[in-house]
Amino acid sequence: MTFIDSARLRRSPAQAAISLGNARRALAEIRGGLMRPSRHRYFTEAEVFFLEQRCAQIEAALETF
Repeated sequence: MTFIDSARLRRSPAQAAISLGNARRALAEIRGGLMRPSRHRYFTEAEVFFLEQRCAQIEAALETF
C-alpha cells in the first residue's frame, strides 16, 4: 500500500494529511537521491529509470488527490 492509498482510506482529514505529507517526503527523498547519490552508492541505468518513473507516479497521484 502506498502513502497515497493510505490517505484515500483515512476517514480523518488529519490522518489523510499525514499520509500525503509522507508521500511528499518520499518524493523529496527519491529526488534528492537521484540528484546527489552517495559516495558509496551509484544507481544503475535501470534503477534511475525506475526511480524517475516512481517520482512521476507519486507526482501524478498527489495532483489528483
